[in-house]
Amino acid sequence: MFDGDVDALWVEDMNSVMDDNKLLTLPNGERIRVQNHCKLLFEVDHTLLVSHTSPISLSLSLYIYIYDLDY
Repeated sequence: MFDGDVDALWVEDMNSVMDDNKLLTLPNGERIRVQNHCKLLFEVDHTLLVSHTSPISLSLSLYIYIYDLDY
């Protein structure tokens, strides 16, 4: 689970984990294959997600909007 603002510097590295390759590449170049049962969950402000994320990252993700009734 990732909680906080989406930063283009690190979220782009998640693309290979979210696509069919399911490979996480560490800064030292080591690659870790992520199992099919592992999922990523991003909990972010919806306006920041769209403004700081590339179209490929957006297309590899599923979004659920939860409307807050508290004003």
